[in-house]
Amino acid sequence: MIPKPKDTELDALAEALNGATNVERVQWLRSLNKGQQAALYAMAEGTILPLEEIHVDEGVVQIHYGKNSLPMFTNFEKRIALHEGTVQGYNHQGLKWLVGPGHFRVVPNEVEGELLFDYLWTPETVPEGFPPARSNRGGVSTLVYGHLQDVVRKVSDHVSIGRAVMKGKVTNNYFGLCRGAQD
Repeated sequence: MIPKPKDTELDALAEALNGATNVERVQWLRSLNKGQQAALYAMAEGTILPLEEIHVDEGVVQIHYGKNSLPMFTNFEKRIALHEGTVQGYNHQGLKWLVGPGHFRVVPNEVEGELLFDYLWTPETVPEGFPPARSNRGGVSTLVYGHLQDVVRKVSDHVSIGRAVMKGKVTNNYFGLCRGAQD
């Protein structure tokens, strides 16, 4: 059984997650409430998440199964690929038709060991299978992604935790990601 963030230390939690199946990790991640996600984010301070751990080979899409701390539409996927030298992704979820795909690039954050999912960036091209390239600054997409950057920290070999920054201000919104298995 994988312990909840408030019931353990990060090393023990990472060991339990690393020993679990991908299905167990995703189920565990999607069972976390907002307080547990906030605790996990705090626990992960100072960890090192290399950029190479969130993508695979050029053009291959890596799915990260996610859950956010918002009251509705909490389950989603971030699909990430290395494309023409840039690690980029989009949000695959049920409201994509309304809010857009939320294209982002992934770069090292100013805090060593953290990654920044940067929605302020606009792609010129996208990997095969991605929605067409478009800005996050238009229509309803502006409200959701137009001013967003996510700070992401490592929890285990497959799990990471992020916190949203909107218009340069840290929010109280969190999300967890579990890298899918490459079979």
